[in-house]
Amino acid sequence: MGASVDALWLATLNQIASRAAHELKGALNGVSVNLEVVRSRAEKADVAASAVRTFASSAAEQLDSVIELAEALLALSRPARQPVDVGRSLLMMSSLLSPAARADGRELRVDPTLSDVGLTSANGNAARVAIGASLLAAVDASPQVEVDEATDFPHDIEPSVRPVTVRVKLGKHQARIASEVMTAVGAEGIQILTEPSVIYISFPR
Repeated sequence: MGASVDALWLATLNQIASRAAHELKGALNGVSVNLEVVRSRAEKADVAASAVRTFASSAAEQLDSVIELAEALLALSRPARQPVDVGRSLLMMSSLLSPAARADGRELRVDPTLSDVGLTSANGNAARVAIGASLLAAVDASPQVEVDEATDFPHDIEPSVRPVTVRVKLGKHQARIASEVMTAVGAEGIQILTEPSVIYISFPR
């Protein structure tokens, strides 16, 4: 018997969180260091505001990063709302994976218009597993990953019932997604197709 989509989502979220944890800790350390510099210099009467401005700005930027990562983790740890917003889920997961990818000399770029890609009636955790497992496999396989809405999903489907489909481009690389993931999400009506240089993820409306 295969793993349930709930168990697979917990495992997938754990992988995503573990990659984001280092960047979250680094940003928090940066906030602490920069604020300590601001505090120590501000205590000196003869220090001009310009002498602490750079450190204060850096702390603010790092705090924004901490807030974004924390909000995404909190949102993904809650039960998925139905119907699932594919674009929002994808953007949250990419926001958690992108900093770690950059730190590793890689790049994960997501088309911001994916926020409007659409809703799916598929099981919430199945949809999250399909997205998370695909993004993890992509950043592990390729130094350059781009995600956008697919217009060329290789299936003959009537336009009126065309699924919500995203495309993960990997350059000349090919990603490997666990067979148990493919089986579990497939049972929920989600199709993942891996080809050289691309992953297609198709969600029922």
